[in-house]
Amino acid sequence: MKCRPFKTGAALTAVLSICLLSGCTIFDGSLESLLYPPKLTETQTAIYNALILSTGEQIDLVYPAGGEYRSAFVLYDLDDEKTDEAIVFYREKTPSDSGESGLRMNFLDQTGNGWASVMDRPVAGTKIESVNFYNFNEDITIAVTCSVLAQAEKSLSLLKYSDGQAEEQFKTTFSFMEASDLDDDGFDELFYVSFDTVMGYSHARILGIRDGQESPAPEVLSMVPLYRDVSSVQRLNRQRLNENESLLFIDYSKGDNAYGTQILLSYKNNLTEVISEGLSRRANSNTPQLFSTDIDGDGRIEAPVTVALLGYENRTVPEQLYSVEWYYADENNNNTITKKCTTYVSIGGEYLFYIPVRWQGLVTIEKSGGTVSFVKYDESNLVLLSICVSDTRPEGAGWTRYGDGNVFIKGSEIDDPMVLTEDELNNCLQI
Repeated sequence: MKCRPFKTGAALTAVLSICLLSGCTIFDGSLESLLYPPKLTETQTAIYNALILSTGEQIDLVYPAGGEYRSAFVLYDLDDEKTDEAIVFYREKTPSDSGESGLRMNFLDQTGNGWASVMDRPVAGTKIESVNFYNFNEDITIAVTCSVLAQAEKSLSLLKYSDGQAEEQFKTTFSFMEASDLDDDGFDELFYVSFDTVMGYSHARILGIRDGQESPAPEVLSMVPLYRDVSSVQRLNRQRLNENESLLFIDYSKGDNAYGTQILLSYKNNLTEVISEGLSRRANSNTPQLFSTDIDGDGRIEAPVTVALLGYENRTVPEQLYSVEWYYADENNNNTITKKCTTYVSIGGEYLFYIPVRWQGLVTIEKSGGTVSFVKYDESNLVLLSICVSDTRPEGAGWTRYGDGNVFIKGSEIDDPMVLTEDELNNCLQI
């Protein structure tokens, strides 16, 4: 197999960007308790005054933690009329004895004289994570997600607003959720993952409107079990095959810096499993965390698998160096997985190197600081190529800058059939 270069700069940017993704928590307190309430706008003041007339003054406004709508006041045309309605999230200062958290949402509508509260309902949870609006059909569906202290999964409540009433149409818990038009019919579906306490492992579900339903309301359209080693789902990638079919690449964590990918086929919102066992990988100080992506810009998504390089097989995980194999789902061969290429990915995401087929099984890597050397795995220990990431030119002779960035290379001065030609190097090394 020849080294395959990137077809677009965007593809390279995508794969190197995802290598650098990480999470960092600065603090885990409530913004409500750390910040002064923002000054209300004229419209918000009018809505707030109408809310107080309905609820009394013993309330605190609550701000969603994430999502597009971060204000306690959410304005949206919920019933396809000429004017917006308002949703206000708040917490009662003295909750009732019913066991509820005191977290509530109030719906207000515009009148000739301003605003008036038309409905108030509790919110199941202790913290509002987000509020979103989806079109499962021609109507607007309100999606409120909440979290509960000490519970891993979040809660989801889907509401339909009509004639001053907000009816709950569906509720569930989930650990991962993403909205997408999976069947390309112009309407949303929700892909979500939740843990089945009876079975003891997670399931993936598609939520949407079933065709031909007389009284349409969102429901679970299909469900498949996920692998038992799924600890948490991190990302969902979709590869569209045709107007009815899509491949869904589910990147997940197993814990302890171990990750995997499970591939599902969605046909008209019916999920089936693609043979994708073994798409596992590790991350350590030498290899970044990787996700499935279109590695070469050909329109197909590939899933990464790490393999210990020659000489590192018996070392501990923190000491190992890995090559990265990329696999795609071959829809023409019973949806099995097929290896496309083998690469080395720099820890900082500065470059990606396609390992030539003629090197595989014969060449390993030695790493010293920011320098990676590709070395023949035999008695000669010949260095075929060295790559260094540095802000300044590395010490010693033979180093040249590759491209316009901070990557330097040094080839071998020894005439050997394994040494790359200039064309091979340009095809294999992507900045």
